[in-house]
Amino acid sequence: MLENEGLIDQFKKSLSATVKSIGKSKDIEINFVEDASSIDGKNIYLNEPNLESLKKNLNYIRAEADTMALEIRLHTNEIHQNYISTNNLANEIFNVVEQSRIEAEGSKLFKGIKFNILQKHKYDLNNNIVKKNEIKEIVNAFRYVSYSELVGQELNGKYSSYKKIIKAKLGNKYDQFFKKLKDNISNQKKFAEQLQKILGYLGFFNNEITGDQKDQADREDNEDNKDTNNKNANDDDSKNKMEYDIDASSTDSKQTVSIDGDQDTGDESIENELDYFPKIENIEKSNEYHVYTNKFDEIIKAEDLCDLKELERLRLSLDQQVFTFQFLIAKIANRLQRKLQAQQNRQWEFNLEEGYLDTSRLAKIITNPNHKLSFKKEKSTEFKDTIVTLLIDNSGSMRGRPITVAALCSDILARTLERCLIKTEILGFTTKAWKGGKSREKWINEGKPSNPGRLNDLRHIVYKSGDISWRRSKKNLGLLLREGILKENVDGEALLWAFNRLQYRQEKRKVLIVISDGAPVDDSTLSVNPGNYLERNLRNTIKIIENKGDIDLVAIGIGHDVSRYYKKAVTIMDVDQLGEVLLNELSNIFATKNKSS
Repeated sequence: MLENEGLIDQFKKSLSATVKSIGKSKDIEINFVEDASSIDGKNIYLNEPNLESLKKNLNYIRAEADTMALEIRLHTNEIHQNYISTNNLANEIFNVVEQSRIEAEGSKLFKGIKFNILQKHKYDLNNNIVKKNEIKEIVNAFRYVSYSELVGQELNGKYSSYKKIIKAKLGNKYDQFFKKLKDNISNQKKFAEQLQKILGYLGFFNNEITGDQKDQADREDNEDNKDTNNKNANDDDSKNKMEYDIDASSTDSKQTVSIDGDQDTGDESIENELDYFPKIENIEKSNEYHVYTNKFDEIIKAEDLCDLKELERLRLSLDQQVFTFQFLIAKIANRLQRKLQAQQNRQWEFNLEEGYLDTSRLAKIITNPNHKLSFKKEKSTEFKDTIVTLLIDNSGSMRGRPITVAALCSDILARTLERCLIKTEILGFTTKAWKGGKSREKWINEGKPSNPGRLNDLRHIVYKSGDISWRRSKKNLGLLLREGILKENVDGEALLWAFNRLQYRQEKRKVLIVISDGAPVDDSTLSVNPGNYLERNLRNTIKIIENKGDIDLVAIGIGHDVSRYYKKAVTIMDVDQLGEVLLNELSNIFATKNKSS
């Protein structure tokens, strides 16, 4: 056993040295964890290897490490963020195709890496099962097809059906699209511009590409048309049969953008697979809710909104307020942890050939060497396969005691649930400015067209993502106390954003808790639209999420009755009740799950 541990340690050291070499940075920190592999800046978290995994999946483990090292070397996050939109599906596709670019460029540099990543993708395609009509299906299609086209390697398994889906979506633009991407593999900015343009054609972005990006894309299109003498391109565009409405950024009317070839494939099975595809468009389209422009919206990590020193100072200020909250903290943490741990008694399978060594059998082995070593493995339980998202209203009316208590309760909840192996995500929503910001300026400069729709710059904040530990993200919650962060609130779009994030998660049990102190309010939007414009969108969004039924949606209203919006809702008049109510609601949710299972 000691010899085996030595081999594993040696492998870890070798892998760490290789990652630093590939990533061209001595600042890379490699950690081995029980959770799935992930990357955060220059911190790489790899799954803890054992002797069995090294024997069976050595190339797979290397491929995960190689990919993360390449990301540090070949990817610039600042460039990537310039092309992120408020459409979560578009962002998912953007991320996976950018990952393919990184892997393709890395494969040119290192033949060994190319082999490892190729084998990993082939393994995943043969073993990963995604149910038909799931959102993940279209993301995976872009993932594997973009990798195959950029590297020039045919894949196996489900790849052929994925390729049919992408060909059906792109039609006669398929070859042109991937040629442009392939030509810009080594230029992340140009690659992103080409990718954003095609996703805009497909209807994933609600705003057109504007400014320098649009001019450059148009110039490249003109050059391509001259080179290929493709005089019928515009005629082809007019023949499409599947249309998507996208919000026009320069007028109050909606534009219709067509997609090539969706109905011309003659393959009924492909058409069925794509039936669900338009439904992933933003909910506002089906409810006559629209956005004047998304150009100035942002989804941003809390740590990117202020420097580290200020974040640490704000966190210290939050910690100092814990003193007056100490009794409730202990009460919430202890009661919730007891309830959860009581429901997740560990169960084991014994007499296995691999797993954890069953020490209870060691005495028999000592007395009789003929007895074989016996191993045990913990049974997987659905209870642990859970994620809880807290969506916190960051509007100005939450300033003072309400936002402080919300921050403290979120902090306590994340810490407690993590001890019980339940992942948590903490999100916030507000606007970047009062009275409309740059969106309103754009509207004014363009002649104030009537019925512009939502007319403010949204800011959606990620305080803690589901895969990041509480320890690494605890300072972020201090941002809630920063002066000037809390402004106006567009609840419907924020709820949709949080819902979509949960939809992409792999956990079986998903819980979304909304904490708010009032109805949606954005003066800029409500001054030029019907008075119930934002509220109607919130109701429609809630209705769709509740009817879908795969996510537990609960709302907690602070001094505001939210039961008129949500089926599961609690109203508290004193903000100090928030911790107790969070405890009770989560206890009820998990108790229900325990009984049903």
